[in-house]
Amino acid sequence: MLRKLLFLFALVVLLAPANSGKAQSSGLPVDVPRKDVFVADQIFRYDNVDNYNMWVAGPVQPTRHGLITDTLWFSDAETGKTLNAAAAEGPMYNKDFTEMTVKLRDNLLWSDGVAFSADDLIYTVQTIKDNAGLNASGWNIQFNQYVSKIDKVDANTVKFTLKSANPRFHYNFAGRWNGVYMMPKHIFEKEKDPAAFKFNPQVSLGAYVVKQLDPNGFWELFERREDWQKTSAGIVAGKPGPKYILSIFYGDSAKKAIAMSRGDLDVAFDFDYEAFQSVLKSTPTARSWYKDFPWAYPNEIDSRYYALNMEKEPLFQNKDVRWALTLALDIVDIQTNYIGGVAPVTALPEPATSALSKLYHQPLKDWLANLEIDVAGAKYKPWDSTVPEQIAQWAKDNKYNVSGDPAAVFGIGWWKHDPATAEKLLINAGFKRGADKKWLTPDGKPWKLEVMAPNDEPDAFRMANAAQDQWKAFGIDTTAAGVERNVWNQRYPLGDYQVAVPWGDWNTSMSNGDKWAAIQCLKSEFYAPNGKDTRTTGSCNDAYTKMNGMDALIDKMAATDPQSAEGITLGQEFAKQWVENMYTINAITFKKFITWDSRYWKGFPSSENPNVFPEYWFHIGKFTFQNLEPAS
Repeated sequence: MLRKLLFLFALVVLLAPANSGKAQSSGLPVDVPRKDVFVADQIFRYDNVDNYNMWVAGPVQPTRHGLITDTLWFSDAETGKTLNAAAAEGPMYNKDFTEMTVKLRDNLLWSDGVAFSADDLIYTVQTIKDNAGLNASGWNIQFNQYVSKIDKVDANTVKFTLKSANPRFHYNFAGRWNGVYMMPKHIFEKEKDPAAFKFNPQVSLGAYVVKQLDPNGFWELFERREDWQKTSAGIVAGKPGPKYILSIFYGDSAKKAIAMSRGDLDVAFDFDYEAFQSVLKSTPTARSWYKDFPWAYPNEIDSRYYALNMEKEPLFQNKDVRWALTLALDIVDIQTNYIGGVAPVTALPEPATSALSKLYHQPLKDWLANLEIDVAGAKYKPWDSTVPEQIAQWAKDNKYNVSGDPAAVFGIGWWKHDPATAEKLLINAGFKRGADKKWLTPDGKPWKLEVMAPNDEPDAFRMANAAQDQWKAFGIDTTAAGVERNVWNQRYPLGDYQVAVPWGDWNTSMSNGDKWAAIQCLKSEFYAPNGKDTRTTGSCNDAYTKMNGMDALIDKMAATDPQSAEGITLGQEFAKQWVENMYTINAITFKKFITWDSRYWKGFPSSENPNVFPEYWFHIGKFTFQNLEPAS
């Protein structure tokens, strides 16, 4: 508490100059009029700075990909709509889902004036399919698994013939995070090795081009194309968007808060709770999704969890150990004192958004309440349905208004905080306490854990600190390791951790609840052992264990209609299997203190204006930027 008070005091002092409300002189590193540039939080410092080949694993994607690349469709998690991008209309399948026809827009231009056409789409798919090095997002594997051939019907129509039925093949071109980036055939066909090509300078299919780049990776300036009407973002939004967009990395939450108070940051990717509160006090024109509690944006279809690496830490291979770690956590304390009370909890591998709760959490409520685990030969029910009421009481005690059913606001419940039962599970697994009451492993050594999290993701870092504090209190020597994003990008995909706090693939779904696209990366054919980069194989198995029956379940789901009740039922079966085995410890639904200052720009989406997904760093962020207009 003292640390939080000191942090708040320091921010209030630092942010005080902004209270005058006067526009301050720009502290930006670029020489463009402040009124013409929208300044976005870059999230992290870039490495691989000058490599724009986003078809290989490694080069930067956030923000960049929305501004300079395009795909066929976008699934808007906020509105639930599918937006046609490079495609003129939705995918057209034959009756048995073995063919997919795509009609492309006939009015798109690359930034060098060359028309986008069916030749580009065919070249993109065939080039990715033929080059194992072009395996960003697992597209090389997907195309080799499913694409038999791809034919040009006419200048703007393409037909895919699939090796087997797949009613979800179009998801490759309409993903949550991104869709297959279109390649300019007239540029890439000149290169002998497309995987080694840096694609610099770029030819853009987005509404912006790169104008200036910091070689040290702290910022990047984009300029709007003069022919922005010849891009999907310009066509769909019908607005030009800012003349310039500057992505800039200031550092941690405190530094971003100071930049926003001075008028040098228009939107922040996220703040920790204390920094957000200070911004509200110092910058009257700043806000997040809601004007009042719980403030933060709640509808990113994702959740946070503790990933337990069973290869790196073989002790985790015992299910009793995984359940013991779970019951040693206090989710109410995590959600309130570490996260600020603003994120719904979720014990399922599915975010507890309003729409998805109706498909997963509510239907499985009784199953969770009746779930029994074995504790030293006795049956035990670990579910605690009182968690939302406990969080609501915390909110009321802090004078926050909680309207509606606490279970609808904070989630339907979570696991009991039960250190005594956790102790029984560990003892049954061969652990014992030493003279200092700290846990010893079955071979008599002190049990030490490291919980790794990216320090630019406030909730992940807070969850790592919560686990450190709570597991330490339980007797496990635990250290929270907050790492820079570049370090995270090196360690996490190679399984270099005992416990990590990531955002996942398998713990989400499409906005209609269909989980196949999210969990197919768990199939054993994609598995990458510790030390092999999962980005090159398409694996998302960050528990690093064999999951009995998972391949068969995923294959069965693949054969169902994405809109069918059977598909949701199979998704629920997946959730049950995941929970019973406690492969990972699912904790909270994503929330983001996406905070914007309306001094210079208006039109950023909010709860009153939910016209588009607000997470501008996603591929669909192109439309978030394109809808912005000058504030005056």
